Amino acid sequence: MSHLTDDISTTLGVPATEWARRIRAGELSAEECMARHLKVLDRENPALNAVVTLNPLAMEQARAADAAAARGQWRGALHGVPFTVKDTLSVAGMRATAGSTLLKDYHPHASATAVQRLLDAGAIVVGKANCSELAVPTHSSNPVFGDTWNPWNRELTSGGSSGGDSAAVAAGMAAFGLGTDFGGSIRWPAHCTGLTSMRPTVGLIPQTGMLPFVPRPDSFPAPNSMSVLHRLSSVGWLARSVADHAMLLQVLAGPDGSDPNAIPVTPRPAHDQPSAIAWCDGEGSFPVRADVVKVVRRAAEALAERGLRTVRRRPAVLERAAETFIRLRTTAGMPEVRELARGREEQVSEPMRSSILGAPDYSVAEYRQALDARDEIWSQMLQFLDEFQILLLPVASVPAVDPRQTEFEIEGVKIPWTELGSSCRAISILGFPVVVVPCGYSADGLPVGVQVVGRPYEDLQVIEVAGWLEEAFGTFTVGH
Repeated sequence: MSHLTDDISTTLGVPATEWARRIRAGELSAEECMARHLKVLDRENPALNAVVTLNPLAMEQARAADAAAARGQWRGALHGVPFTVKDTLSVAGMRATAGSTLLKDYHPHASATAVQRLLDAGAIVVGKANCSELAVPTHSSNPVFGDTWNPWNRELTSGGSSGGDSAAVAAGMAAFGLGTDFGGSIRWPAHCTGLTSMRPTVGLIPQTGMLPFVPRPDSFPAPNSMSVLHRLSSVGWLARSVADHAMLLQVLAGPDGSDPNAIPVTPRPAHDQPSAIAWCDGEGSFPVRADVVKVVRRAAEALAERGLRTVRRRPAVLERAAETFIRLRTTAGMPEVRELARGREEQVSEPMRSSILGAPDYSVAEYRQALDARDEIWSQMLQFLDEFQILLLPVASVPAVDPRQTEFEIEGVKIPWTELGSSCRAISILGFPVVVVPCGYSADGLPVGVQVVGRPYEDLQVIEVAGWLEEAFGTFTVGH
C-alpha cells in the first residue's frame, strides 16, 4: 500500500515533456515546478532514501531559468525540468560515490557527458540518486547510504542498481531519472515501481564520466574499448511516460569525442509498423510467475487488437543468452572495480569482495571464447528479428520483492535472488534497444513491466510500440 499523501500528488504521473510544455507556455514557473518536487522530496525521502546528495543550488538554478525565460532565452527542450542522476554518473561539484566507500569523498571536476547534455537542454539536477554498491547488486543498498525502498510498498525493493532514480521518479521527487543499465539496472527498477524506462542501442550515448574508475584530478578516463562494462552497458533513463523517450534520446545521443565506443549513428525513424511481433514467457532457463506471464500475454493481445500479427515464439538462442552474459562478465573480471580497489580491498563489502575481487583471473583466450558465444547469439537474434521486428518478454520472474528474501519458488523451482532478472541479462548481451512499459498488475497488486525489444538503431520503432502499449494500459501512478 502506498504511503504517499494526497496533498503532494500534483507531481505524480506528469511526464517531463508535459512539465517542459507548461513552463514554456507560462502555466507555471521553473521555480514552482522545482518547489513542488522538493516538497515531495522533503516529505517522502526520509523513508524512501532515494536521493542521497541534494543539489543545494536547485532552487537558485530554477529562478535563474525563469529569469532567462523572461529575457526570451530558452536553454532547450527541458528548460526548468527537475531530474535525478544516479550516483554512478558524475555531476560537477557534487559527490559521486557509486555506493562505495572507495569513492565516498570523490567530488568530480566536471559532469558526465550525458548529464551535461541534459543541463545544456535546460534540465536542473535535484540531487544524486542512490544505487547498489558499485552498481552490481540488484537491490539499491550500499555501505555509504544504506537501503532505498519502494514507494508502492516500503518493505519492498525499488530495484537496482538504479533504484534511487526509480523511487524518486515514482514518488514524485523528480520528473525523470538518469541512470545506467548493464544487466538490467534501469529495467528491473522500472518494473518494480510502475515506470517506463529506456535502454537505447548500446553506443548511441557516450559513457564518459560513468563510474567506477580511478579518479583523475582534471579529466575522466575514456571508457575502455575492451571493457565488457562499457561494451554492454548503456546510459538510460526512467520516466513516467513513453512520451519522454524520443525527446530524451534526441538530447542524449551522439559521440562526444572521448568515448571510443560511442557511434555516430542517428536512430532510424519509425516509418513502417512491424510486420510481426513475437512474445514469450521469459528467456527460458528460469520460470516466470504465472501472473507476470499473464501481463505479457495481455500486452501481446493489445497489439493484436491493433491489427498487428502477434505470435508466441521464443528465440531458440535466447536460453543461452543470460548464461553467456554471466560468462562474459566473469571472464572479463570487471577490471574497473579491481583497479579502483587495489590496495584498499578491505573497503569493499562482502560478498562483493569475494565475487569480484576474489574471482580468478581468466586468459584472453577464454575471454575471446565468451565473445565468440556472444557474437553467435547476436547474429541469430538479428535473424529472428528479421521475421519478428519486436520481441515482448518479462522483465523478471516476479514483481518487486522483499530484498531480505534470498530464494523464491516458482512452479516448484527454487530460484535464487540473483537469477530473478535473467530475462534482462539475456537482452543486455545483445546491445539492442529496449523499452520497459508497465502493462498490468500482479496478483498482489504490484505493477508489472514488459520489455519491448527491437533491432539495433531501431530505437524509435521500439518507442512507438511501447507507446501503443501505454495507450492500451495507461500510465501507472503510486496510490492509484
